[in-house]
Amino acid sequence: MAVQASIKDSFTFVGGLNTEGGFFITPENSWKDGVNVVPNVDGSVSRRTGVDYENNYTLYPSAITPDQKDLWAFTTGIWTTVAGNGNVDFIIAQTGATLHFYSGATGNVSGTKKDFTINLETYKASGNTDVAGTAVCSFASTYGKLIVTSKNSDPIVVTYDVDTDTISIELVALKVRDFKGKDTGAAIDAEYTIAEWTSRGITIADVVYNLNNQGWTESKINSYLAANSNKYPANTKQWIYGKDTNDEFQPAFLNKQDFGNSPAPKGHFVIDAFPSTVYRPTTCAFFAGRVWYAGLPSTNELGSIYFSQVLDKFTKIGNCHQANDPTSEVFSDLQDDDGGTIQIPEAGEILSLQPLGRGVMVLATNGVWFVSGINVGFTASSYSVERVSTVGCISAKSVLLIEDSLTYWSTSGIYGISPGQSGAEFTSKNVSDQNIKTFFSDIPVLSKIHAEGSYNATNKTAYWLYTSSTGTDTSTGKYNKDHVLAVDLRLNSWYWFSFNTTAGAVPVSIEITKETNESQFVYNVISGTNNVLSNADTVQATLPVINGTQKVFKFLTLHPTGTDYSLTFSDLDNVRDSNTKFKDWYTLDNDVLEEDCYFVTGYNAGNNGPARIKTAQYLTVFMKRTETEFDENAIPLNPSGCLMQSRWDFTDSAVAGKWADEVQVYRQLRSFFAIPNTPFDDSYPLVITKNKLRGRGKAVQFKFSSEQGKDMKIVGWSGTFVGNTNV
Repeated sequence: MAVQASIKDSFTFVGGLNTEGGFFITPENSWKDGVNVVPNVDGSVSRRTGVDYENNYTLYPSAITPDQKDLWAFTTGIWTTVAGNGNVDFIIAQTGATLHFYSGATGNVSGTKKDFTINLETYKASGNTDVAGTAVCSFASTYGKLIVTSKNSDPIVVTYDVDTDTISIELVALKVRDFKGKDTGAAIDAEYTIAEWTSRGITIADVVYNLNNQGWTESKINSYLAANSNKYPANTKQWIYGKDTNDEFQPAFLNKQDFGNSPAPKGHFVIDAFPSTVYRPTTCAFFAGRVWYAGLPSTNELGSIYFSQVLDKFTKIGNCHQANDPTSEVFSDLQDDDGGTIQIPEAGEILSLQPLGRGVMVLATNGVWFVSGINVGFTASSYSVERVSTVGCISAKSVLLIEDSLTYWSTSGIYGISPGQSGAEFTSKNVSDQNIKTFFSDIPVLSKIHAEGSYNATNKTAYWLYTSSTGTDTSTGKYNKDHVLAVDLRLNSWYWFSFNTTAGAVPVSIEITKETNESQFVYNVISGTNNVLSNADTVQATLPVINGTQKVFKFLTLHPTGTDYSLTFSDLDNVRDSNTKFKDWYTLDNDVLEEDCYFVTGYNAGNNGPARIKTAQYLTVFMKRTETEFDENAIPLNPSGCLMQSRWDFTDSAVAGKWADEVQVYRQLRSFFAIPNTPFDDSYPLVITKNKLRGRGKAVQFKFSSEQGKDMKIVGWSGTFVGNTNV
């Protein structure tokens, strides 16, 4: 029987996790299963470090007890360009009914907490019986100020005072023109007396209100009543058409006009936008010089979007109406800079408003719409509404703006919306189906509803934080978010992490820090080489200094403190101790177990195909050396370890006896001795080992696993196979 030798190389892992490949079509640069490993742009794959509290972290009391944890809403947001300074951003952390503020552009966010907070209970909507702080807030930055909306609270605007390091808060009362009036149930061209209206169960106050709302005054109504047998004018009649040549109102002139059944213009009165609901907008945004509001969980308001007048004066922030009176006989036209209301009747509950390009994306539970200007920028008098996708959004906090596109979670997958080739139209695509459809489908629905995302523009990576299990109670599963689903957009590569939360830390939200920030430094004033003195005191000046840092993902974390929790931040960039760098929250418990870290390759059939038996002879594994220095005992610090297992014949368990024993493939082939507390530099950045492979079959998979307490950075491997040329 003829045999043939072959060599199979694998030196790139840029494909990441791919659960959709079959037995024969899994991309070679991907893995079929794996967790807590990261694909890198150089083609390698490495082990993630542990998540733990920030270096020099600070704890703040939150008064949240364990039994309240799943009741409250937790989220984070960014207040950009605070007080008009482009180098100052605040991270906002919502913990139930309290909003906390951090100067979050530094590596240590928890230590930058401001003294001021906001209590949402103070701004609870009139008549709302929900517990304040149980609904997630939405944030929008505008002209250095912050807009905050929540289902249970009135919208507020927050202003920061740099000099006093304090904030001031004002309610935002949304106002609209009353284009509906009072529903009397009568025909629009009907005219009745007081007695006739009363017999129909309608108050005269409602009748008069409708006429006033159409521009009628008391004197004109009385004049009409006197001339028409005490009947009130129909809601079709516009009083301005009853003026004589002397510009005086004459009912006889008005009655000569045939108004048919066309309604008269309404909207004289400016009223509260939400007179009949105890809920408020759940989402807000800033676009085209206006503030936008939407998302009232009320049947009559599901598809309603409110936008303010252009903010040439900030007092217009709640003016969601045209400035001119529509019933005026002089100036009644709608202006480009007016506010207004947009209705999308077919929309479900609107979860998020996201400015994108020349318009605003409206993400609802049953689809996505794009609101934009027609030929120029958006104006109140000229805009279009087009449906972009029939696939709805399941989580408002899952929505991410990524470069010039938008990504969100639905029940069936992760969708991306991006500009078409012309730049004018947007296309929608399921971006998760090709690689991780099975993985995403296995995430519980409640976990998807409460998933939160953040995007790091520095390394073009998106993280979504979610919980792995929702339990049996529908109130659970919102928080204690112990999983991260990630995608590297440079590689179009998916991967995921699992966190060990047994130490008691509770990650509840995710945010990204800013690359630059402004801080204040005090300098002595010098004249020549001498300090300038005032009396006996050195004259000093406080000057702003711009600092640069990398964007870092931060996890808002509840820290167990006796009977309740304190508040702090965690990240994946903590390496306090090389012996515990892969443990999650080892600050709380040094004995916490490390999470599993491994990946399993696709099926390798060699060069003679999957129908022929083959025997693997050797697997040469290439790994990055991770040892950095020697400790005081001349023991190398930050060692690596990697256990490799071969799995033959497409088997999915060890029952068939086709899985070999694990072997260590990270081995320093020569001893390197050095003086204690000196760098580890043996001139070999790669550790290359040749490993005998056991077993035979038609195809083989390889599982690479980390070793407890050790790093793992795999560059690739090369396998030598001998197989039959005949089936």
